[in-house]
Amino acid sequence: MQALCESAREGKVCLYVTSVNEPATVVNNFVSRLSHYEVSRISRGNIHQISIDIKTLDRGIYSFMWNLEDSIEKIKPEIIVIDPITIIGCSFDNNTRRRFYYEFFKRMKKWNSLVLVTGEMSDKEIEESTLGYVTDGIIHLTNKEERQQRNRYLEVLKLRGQEYIPGKHSFSITSEGITVLPWQYRTSQREESKLIETGLCGLDYMLCGGLRAGSTNYIGGPTGTGKTLMGIRYIKKGAEQDERGIIVSFDETKNDILNRAESAGMELEKDIHAGNIEILQLSSNDFARHFHEIQQTVEKVNATRIFVDDVEKHMKTMEGTDFIQHLVAKYKNANITLLTTGTISSGLPMIGEAGKKLHSDSTIATCYVADKLHLKKGLIVLKNFNSKHKKEIHEINIGENGLEIKGILPLTDIIS
Repeated sequence: MQALCESAREGKVCLYVTSVNEPATVVNNFVSRLSHYEVSRISRGNIHQISIDIKTLDRGIYSFMWNLEDSIEKIKPEIIVIDPITIIGCSFDNNTRRRFYYEFFKRMKKWNSLVLVTGEMSDKEIEESTLGYVTDGIIHLTNKEERQQRNRYLEVLKLRGQEYIPGKHSFSITSEGITVLPWQYRTSQREESKLIETGLCGLDYMLCGGLRAGSTNYIGGPTGTGKTLMGIRYIKKGAEQDERGIIVSFDETKNDILNRAESAGMELEKDIHAGNIEILQLSSNDFARHFHEIQQTVEKVNATRIFVDDVEKHMKTMEGTDFIQHLVAKYKNANITLLTTGTISSGLPMIGEAGKKLHSDSTIATCYVADKLHLKKGLIVLKNFNSKHKKEIHEINIGENGLEIKGILPLTDIIS
């Protein structure tokens, strides 16, 4: 129905064929709750509806096909949805059902319309069904239980004569319809990008100039080492240069972030009122919806910087990993510079692995370093996109002047 409504909005004539167990009134009552549904499209003739009744099927499958083709000839739709086709053939034996599908889909080729057909089938039924070779494309929707929660996935199994992005893609269903998180395997050709400042002179020095515009970057380390403050400072620096940025937080409220920034000498309220900074608090696990919210906000404010804090706990679930990796793929090389953080207390190798998992251009680690009788916070660049970076551990100092990157720490014991 979402495809029909969008097509009707473009002025196309559409036909919706409902099954015996879903009369038109039931369908209308259901889809009328969705924001993209406009009943006026039906009254103006953009969307036509036909119900398949028992009497039609009792007359035989060819009678059904002839009646449907008569309607198609009169309406001349550009888009046809038959929902679902499995109801029509459920009472047939296997041979009759196979002949019906073959003949029906052969006739579809002559309709000069885009035809979308739905059906409720198991994985095994899809593999064994005649539909596998009579259709031009197969899109598989699943609703699987993973770690005591239901996750929806969309996978293109077949699309004749066209390229498509393989793999399972998360999707959510809301009042706005279906939102899909497609993998972005193909990215635009990488151009020579300028370096942008992080807002921390010491970090820019360690990165030999700063972060590359349009890159993905990761800061990992234990709690209390200043990762969130670095991310806020990165967004604040952009605002000072009239670059708009977004702070995305899963654990902290907007007030928490404002208070944390203020404690480090950063005033964000003016930048928020000026439209240079937007704060998004995402509290639930509806990752497909979060992806949509971030995308909408990026487009609304025309953001060039995004800071996401803290992604690590979400990387422990399949759906959360998909969300973060989709986010990275979406904005990588899109002239939007992404900075993510993660809380990791198990050492530098694990931080490096986390950065690799996120396909980060730069991976930066915070740590605690034992310096004689004192425990200090340290910062080290593990990887940079052009392999140019300082190799030493520099001290992180959080004091009255906020967060500062100071001199080189002597190479002693790294505790975490």
